[in-house]
Amino acid sequence: METLFAAGIGIGLSSIAGVRAYLPLALVGLFARFGFFTLPGPFGLLDDWLVIGVLLVLALVESGLDKIPALDSIFDFVQTPLRIVAGAILFAAVLQVGVAPDGFQELVPELLAGGGIAGVVAVVKSVLRPPANVSAAGVSAPFLSTFEDVVALLGGVVAVLVPLVPLVLVAFLLFFFFRVRRRRGRKYGGLRILRD
Repeated sequence: METLFAAGIGIGLSSIAGVRAYLPLALVGLFARFGFFTLPGPFGLLDDWLVIGVLLVLALVESGLDKIPALDSIFDFVQTPLRIVAGAILFAAVLQVGVAPDGFQELVPELLAGGGIAGVVAVVKSVLRPPANVSAAGVSAPFLSTFEDVVALLGGVVAVLVPLVPLVLVAFLLFFFFRVRRRRGRKYGGLRILRD
């Protein structure tokens, strides 16, 4: 049961990492720092105050840059590999809590699973999120970005407390982006020249 619980936390945090790379890492560091769990070996660095501070600053920079319409597409392209790495680290760290890995080779399956989950979410988010350089059917790019911030923050906290619920939050976010994109497509239905 403990492994299933850890897998739920890992899946939730990895899916959140597909939306925002640094915030879930900082949250895991904070939860470990406050004694919710002890991070194993190589991941113990996450609960250092300096690392938590750097991750929080990077989370703010990531959130701020995502709200600039001209940088949105490029930023998503650059951030996707970082989100995959963050998802891999989170999944492996959570599944190894209470276990001391003998070596890196023991972490490979967890790293691949976490990276895969975060990668799928990041790519689907990039595809479904309407282009930010224009207003998406009445929904602005900063609003969409703020919505992602809320999902990442709430999802990161909830992932540790109630595993698998963040999957519902991420699924809702992706569904919301799909609906906005579809609504925008209908708005310009017959006007091919106005479509992206």
